[in-house]
Amino acid sequence: MSTSDSSAAVHSLSPLSNAIVDKAIDNVTRKLVGGVRNKNNSQPNSNKSSLKTTVSDSLAATSAADVMEVANRGEAWKEMISKSLSHGISSLSSMHFDGEFSVRDGIADGLHKVPNTPGVYVVFDKQNTPVYVGDSTNIRGRWHAGHLNENRQKLKNGEQYKLTEQLSEGCTVKFISCESKETAAAIEAHLIKDAAPKVNAREELLNEQGSRSNIEAKKMKDASGSTASLVKGAATEAAANVGWNVLETLITTCIKALKDELVDIVSGGKTKLKDRVKRLFKKIWAVLTNMVKNPGSILKGLFEFIVNAFASAFRKVYQLAKNIYELGYAAWQLYKGSKSLSKEELVHKVSEIIITSGCLVIWDALDPIIEAKLTALFPPIAPYSPYIAATIAAIGFGVSSHYLSGFIPTVVDKIVNFNPMLNQSYEQQKSACAQLVINAEKDLILLNDLEGYMRSSKELVVDLKAKTGQLEQHQAIEAFSIEDRLNSISLGAK
Repeated sequence: MSTSDSSAAVHSLSPLSNAIVDKAIDNVTRKLVGGVRNKNNSQPNSNKSSLKTTVSDSLAATSAADVMEVANRGEAWKEMISKSLSHGISSLSSMHFDGEFSVRDGIADGLHKVPNTPGVYVVFDKQNTPVYVGDSTNIRGRWHAGHLNENRQKLKNGEQYKLTEQLSEGCTVKFISCESKETAAAIEAHLIKDAAPKVNAREELLNEQGSRSNIEAKKMKDASGSTASLVKGAATEAAANVGWNVLETLITTCIKALKDELVDIVSGGKTKLKDRVKRLFKKIWAVLTNMVKNPGSILKGLFEFIVNAFASAFRKVYQLAKNIYELGYAAWQLYKGSKSLSKEELVHKVSEIIITSGCLVIWDALDPIIEAKLTALFPPIAPYSPYIAATIAAIGFGVSSHYLSGFIPTVVDKIVNFNPMLNQSYEQQKSACAQLVINAEKDLILLNDLEGYMRSSKELVVDLKAKTGQLEQHQAIEAFSIEDRLNSISLGAK
């Protein structure tokens, strides 16, 4: 199809095809940006980095799992801040542990009570002096298969293990459990730097790191001086998350704009190069202008960071946080503008929010599942599964959106059209209620009057009864008096 342009006709894809391509661009860009953010550093402390290696590392980290890790970095910062408040991890002298066990003659007592989770442990010698700090993704396993077993093997060979003295003479091992290996590594490195235990040979996470896990742990270790410094570090990471979200938006805008120009060129568009460039920058500028006018739109990254910092369930649906924000933000904008919108605009906006947000949530949740299934079914295509899954999710998004757009607006239109009737009914009900109140007030007044009438009638009856009693008593007296007089007359006559 084509639409009119200031300089020439502009050709474009059909709405459904355009929606599918745009969603594919969003999906692939998100995974590529996530790959850049979550790549391992295979060239740590290198004087001259290789661009080819950097690109290779980035492409290797574009899976849905890597993007989920990026979206959930806030959770590790949350745990560090929480441990700082609850366990006093800023210093060994102030640290509160979750539990402990003892070792003597190379045999552990109470190790079975230690959890198989990530955590940090501190070895105290028989004088209760901290001599070694370690971390592990599985504390109990590290001591069973690691320290205790390594000590036995060394002694068999006539050698000394680094903890042989403590394990033989007797020591106490205290530990705290962690939710992530990054948190455990960061706490361990900070404690070694702070206390410098004699058995630890060197400071951990001192220089630039290679693995992504250690890169993130080093950031937290460097911010671990106090709770305040950890909060500051988390705020810095949240701000970086905002910046990456803005960058992702600008990249997708550029790619979509280039896609529109390419479609126009292939379809025979005659627009001059100068006008194409001008049109491209106009679209990019519109996005930037919208961000300035609506600062809430650039806070998606901050929202995502905070939500993921307090809800580990978002590991499974990494895009849901952003979708929730977009739905809430769109609903808020719609609410603010609802009184100024025409009925047609209101129907269109409401339908757009329902269809787009609903399909986004569903297909962004299915994207990592599709990717995992593709990798499991066809191992040779594993390197390409993120992009194949992104395309399948885009097609599903476009088709389901097209299907829903066939009847959702009709339903919304009926609801919107029903509003005046509802308002009229509401006004009638309110009026009826007001009349009922008036009637009730009248009934109350009547009841009060009846009560007064009944009270006065009762008083009248009581008064009449009293008067009757007085009259009867008077009559009896009169009768007695007459009878007495008659008797007196009769006796006198005799």
